[in-house]
Amino acid sequence: MTRRSFKKRIGMMLLVMIVLAAGVFYAPRFLAYSTGCARADAVVVLLGPVFHDRDRYARDLMNRGMADTLLIPAYQKIFTVDRGKLRPAFVRKDPDRLNANQGDEASPYYEDTHLELIEAKRIMRQTGQTTAIFVSSPYHMRRIRIMVGKLFGSSEGHCFLPTPYEKAPVNAWELKASDWKKVGREYVKIAWFLVYSPWAQMTD
Repeated sequence: MTRRSFKKRIGMMLLVMIVLAAGVFYAPRFLAYSTGCARADAVVVLLGPVFHDRDRYARDLMNRGMADTLLIPAYQKIFTVDRGKLRPAFVRKDPDRLNANQGDEASPYYEDTHLELIEAKRIMRQTGQTTAIFVSSPYHMRRIRIMVGKLFGSSEGHCFLPTPYEKAPVNAWELKASDWKKVGREYVKIAWFLVYSPWAQMTD
């Protein structure tokens, strides 16, 4: 190996290391996707380990008049504003996971968020709603944005708001080991969705 080729290899290795370091540094911030908020037909809150924080923010949005309907698709719950108060309009008596209710549209490899969004789309179609504010944990929002774009045909007209009540640092030096695990899992889930989505029924 000549000295020139050796230097070239070292330079390439350094470049790869810099790119990887930049990717790791930016990884949490990329996941914490959010948009501006405009009034929509519905607020859609998605299930998760810290559901209380998501539900609390969704209800805040409802109290601010950002939508007239609150959907919890995992349990097929629909709440509407009646005389200034949020009241249940429909609650499924058997709120099991959604697989049984999706019929042929669902497949065993669909993950829970995908099933929830299919259900949200079904409810919105039945009630004539076309725009939504999607609420979830900060690190989940990029994946939700990708899924909505595929399932609804476009993410245009929808808002994506992470709950501010759940701590999710985006600066790499602020993340704990548990935060990095969440970030890693999200990238795995995004990759899995992108792998199977070409064979899944996304729009109709």
